[in-house]
Amino acid sequence: MFEVLRHDGPGRITRVKIGSRSFETPNLVFYFVDDTYPPPSQAQLITTHEKELLSHIKEKFKLVPLMSPLTSSLDEAVKYGLSLDADVLIAPCPPIKGPREIIASLLDELLEGAKAIGKAMMDLPVAMPIYYFSSRSLRRNFLSEVSKLGFRFYVIRGLEEAFHNLRDLVAFLQDINYFIGPNAILYASGRIPPSYYLHLVYLGIDLFDTSIIIDATLKDMYFFDGVWHQFNVIKELPCFCEACLLLKKSLPNRDERLRLLLNHNLLSALSILRKASLLIRQSRLREGVEEACHKSPELAALLRISDKEAYPLLEKYTPVSSKTKVYCIGPESYHKPSIERFRTRIAARYTPPKNVTAVLLLPCSARKPYSSSPSHKLFRKAIIETGIKGLCEGIVSSPLGLVPRELEEVYPAAHYDVPVTGEWDQEEIRIAAECIARYLDKFPSDCPIIAHLDGGYLQACKKASEISGREIIYTEVEGSITSPSSLSSLRSVLSRFSHRECQEIDRLKETFRKTADYQFGPRAGEKLATDSTTVKVKVKGEKLLYDGETLLAQISPLTGFVVPTLEGGERIATSHWVLFKGSSIKGSSVMVPGVEDADPQIRPGDVVFVLDSSGKLIGIGEAILNGEEMVKLSRGVAVKLKHAKRWDEQ
Repeated sequence: MFEVLRHDGPGRITRVKIGSRSFETPNLVFYFVDDTYPPPSQAQLITTHEKELLSHIKEKFKLVPLMSPLTSSLDEAVKYGLSLDADVLIAPCPPIKGPREIIASLLDELLEGAKAIGKAMMDLPVAMPIYYFSSRSLRRNFLSEVSKLGFRFYVIRGLEEAFHNLRDLVAFLQDINYFIGPNAILYASGRIPPSYYLHLVYLGIDLFDTSIIIDATLKDMYFFDGVWHQFNVIKELPCFCEACLLLKKSLPNRDERLRLLLNHNLLSALSILRKASLLIRQSRLREGVEEACHKSPELAALLRISDKEAYPLLEKYTPVSSKTKVYCIGPESYHKPSIERFRTRIAARYTPPKNVTAVLLLPCSARKPYSSSPSHKLFRKAIIETGIKGLCEGIVSSPLGLVPRELEEVYPAAHYDVPVTGEWDQEEIRIAAECIARYLDKFPSDCPIIAHLDGGYLQACKKASEISGREIIYTEVEGSITSPSSLSSLRSVLSRFSHRECQEIDRLKETFRKTADYQFGPRAGEKLATDSTTVKVKVKGEKLLYDGETLLAQISPLTGFVVPTLEGGERIATSHWVLFKGSSIKGSSVMVPGVEDADPQIRPGDVVFVLDSSGKLIGIGEAILNGEEMVKLSRGVAVKLKHAKRWDEQ
């Protein structure tokens, strides 16, 4: 029995509870070899092959492999398994090697045996082994059959072999997620380098074992800051843990030195997983993974491959908003899921306001939202002075590409930070150019496009012009983009189109419309913010949408998202729905067991609509899980409610 406590991408913190004992993941499973090299006191999970040694570790949570051969009778295997005093019994994990036909036959035997043992040991959780093979069709068939058995704990064998083919490693982990789903704990058993922990946690692995750490220690290797070092060549130990302090004081005999070295190495590896937990709680796991990329080319390659080929997996679990900033430090950040999702939604869901007479492309600013920056205040002043109406503004930015003015407060547009050097690399230019080109394609061919840009922004814009075939009118920039002569050129160009008559764009209402489209899909904004609605802005800047005296929605100051009231939700609750099993809500949350079904489009952090069994809207809240998890998980909070019709109001 386990519960997902927190997500950051597929990486997660879970609480696993079996009987009266519990632990959290991500975590290490410590091999208990013998009393000579015991695990540190911080060890929570122990696995061992030796029955007689279990008496030494009664206070630990024990995972014990069932070594009894499958050829023995089921009764004997069950009796043996129950005698092992285990919290989780690992089903037999025999070597699966040989030609394809032999492997397929061995897997069939393994499935039958595991199925029988799982049914027989109803009171004892059994962990099912799953295997990495180079043949994707074979492993997918195996995973498909495994998924039908209903196990909640899986031991992944042979994962280290996939490190020679990182593309296949990513494909394998995607297959596991597809077939096994989110309602299971994944334990990567084997020689998994600790330097890979952050990446693998990010891709959904919950547990790792210490076999490689024990082996490296016996070879006098010292692990620090993600890298292995030969112990005897280190002149001064960089760590100040208790084991290292004892090693610094004297040179103990070999057994004592290995014991202290093992203790340090285990704690160093465990600290990476503790760091992963901390980063997940801070919604910064992705940044930690990007930082780890600089440890080796292989880790950098793994992240790039993951971003390119596992985007659907990463995006599905990545929250749509966060309380922390999105740091985009370098190329590793260009395709992070939160950024890629923003670009994708702008391309698919944004439509320009009606009555647009011209489009103005402007550079981004360090201060967010852009309109609060000194430079954009000067741009706004120049626009007003020309008297032009119906002007649509797009802000060019890296790595977001292009941000429509109406969405400048939406996460992550108002929540990212980048190093400002004035120089753009070719990948930044390519990304921005493609985003600008897609944006320009949304406007009529006779709509004039004006660009007030310089540097990398200008390079991206010119490339976008080539891609889209749209002619762009460029202002003359002298010195800085906000110099008097540059602003004068901007006013001069805009004045050419100020004579065009059109109805002034209601920018506040368009903010509600375009934000609703961004969140819920095209045309949601028109349904919510109809022509009869009005927007009121409070003293502190809070934006509220009304229809007469009825409050329909407000803009969240934290995320820039539209949060409808029940009355507003009635207009747009055709997507992002959560079907509640009951007819009334009594608490402040909708728990997973109360969810009958959910829109698979839902992502963590989305505003969602809770419907009763008849399809009637009874609540609006924030999704804690994605739509798939709400349906497949057994425990946890699915939705935190913001508005609800209480049971006594039904």
